Amino acid sequence: MRKRYLLLLLTLIFGLALIAVDRYTQELNQPLSEQQSNEADYYGETLLNWHYGEDGKLGQTFRAQRSDHYPLIGVTRFFAPMITTRDDRGQIWQVTAKEGSLKDDEQVIRFNQTVRIEPINTGEQTTDAMLIETEALTYDIREQIAATDLLVTMTGPGSRATATGMTLDVNRQRMELKTGVKTIYVPEQ
Repeated sequence: MRKRYLLLLLTLIFGLALIAVDRYTQELNQPLSEQQSNEADYYGETLLNWHYGEDGKLGQTFRAQRSDHYPLIGVTRFFAPMITTRDDRGQIWQVTAKEGSLKDDEQVIRFNQTVRIEPINTGEQTTDAMLIETEALTYDIREQIAATDLLVTMTGPGSRATATGMTLDVNRQRMELKTGVKTIYVPEQ
């Protein structure tokens, strides 16, 4: 009779040991699966994308030094993204930043860190060149509209303006400043 109890006790101890080992190995695997969820499923170097309008003319060009796609959160991250677009008058505009992102189900690029919007000289001398700077900006690819709620600084020949928030329609060359607009004008001599 005592042999049965001894065998039952050994079986119980062995079973508890197996359960403890199973729990320990599950705890080790959980951080690995979290790490895998934060890994990109693909990445690319020197990304180039051309978008043509209905008339067959080149409308926008998108470039990035690097792109990483994260499938679990549905986001592509870009490093040194740049959009070059042509407005209705033929003027070429460029939007650049240190980083950017695009959700899988949207057509809006989010630019972050040192965002710059500026016209590009196409061989003609332009005296009204303006530089727009902010820290974060959304850009609707289809509508060609840039928007931010952060501080915006615009610098042009002899002038400097700041505002909190902006909407820029690149096609129409129309900018709307939201609040706190301050302008300094110094005529050139």
